[in-house]
This record gives sequence, C-alpha cells and structure tokens, in this order.
Amino acid sequence: MRFSSNILLALLFLLSFVGLNAQEPVFFSVDTARSKVAWSCDLHRGYFKLDSGRLEIAKGKLTGGEFTICMESITDTDIDYELMRITLLNTLKSKDFLYTAKYHYTTFAIDEVTVQNDSAYISGDLTFLGVTKCITFTAAVGLANDTLQARSQEIIIDRTDFGNTTMSKEDAKSDKSFIVPNEVTIKVSIVASIAK
Repeated sequence: MRFSSNILLALLFLLSFVGLNAQEPVFFSVDTARSKVAWSCDLHRGYFKLDSGRLEIAKGKLTGGEFTICMESITDTDIDYELMRITLLNTLKSKDFLYTAKYHYTTFAIDEVTVQNDSAYISGDLTFLGVTKCITFTAAVGLANDTLQARSQEIIIDRTDFGNTTMSKEDAKSDKSFIVPNEVTIKVSIVASIAK
C-alpha cells in the first residue's frame, strides 16, 4: 500500500510539472493580500495595493498577463507624524496629482516577454491618468509549488508623459517655485497561484 501511495504521489507531481510546461497557457490569479507596488519620489516612499490580476505561464515561462492597481490604496511609509502623513496622502490623491476621485485604477497589460537567463524583459501598456504608454522593465520570475512570484527591478515613470505637470519644472512660474520631481520610481512585487 505504501509503495502504491508513493507511485501515486510521483504521478501527481509529474502531471503538475507537465501541466506547467505544456503548450497551452496556465493561468495564475494574483494574491492581492501578498502583492504590492512600492513607490518612491524625492524624499517620500510607500506602496499601492493591487485590486486584481492574472499571469500566464506556458512551457514554464511567463508569456502574458495583466494587473490592476487601486490608486486610492496609496500609503506613505516615511512620515511618522500622522497629521503630516495624512496631509501628504490627501495632496497626492487630489486632482493635482493622482486624481483618485476620477482615476480609481491604473492598469498594466503585458504585450511581450523575452526571457534571458533568470530575467524576464517585459513590455506592455501602462494606463495611468487615462493615458496609455508602452513601458519595458526587467523582472525576476520564479515558480515553485504552484506559486508564482515576480519582482521587478526599479521602473522609472515620468508623470509628465501621462499629462501631469503640477509643480514640475515645466510648470514652474519662477526660480523660487516649489518643484516636485517628474520621475517616480516603482517596484512591482507579485505573488500568484494557479487559478481555480
């Protein structure tokens, strides 16, 4: 009986391996509780939560997918004083910057993935503030025990490319104007499991 059980376990393992390396894509649902998008700009940093997402694996490699970021979920992790932190977040959520009352979500859809060694070069469409631009970045993608993990390198986003020029150098009225950097750095961290 024990011998038969071992054979059954080995067969199940083999079938799962074959499934993940098959021609047909296997879909993974993003675990929104364990995934996030970290951001940093100038002296401030924090993260966004993911609202939803899925990734596709074929022949054991990432081939496609998309995810949705909830913009209202933005947090700040560098300010300890609560009133200052709330003031910053309210400013970022206002129509001067993220305008979360109108643009609830930011989305990214993968168009192409090129795998070299242990890195995946991912290109796709980022829709932010109602504007869609193609971006490319590098990510490490790992697959173990039916769990997929993907972590991007730093991705530099120029907010003026998406129509936001508030307090930018381009919007400055004088040399004494307060300037907010155009570039925002983000890092995507995703955990996903096989969709049921």
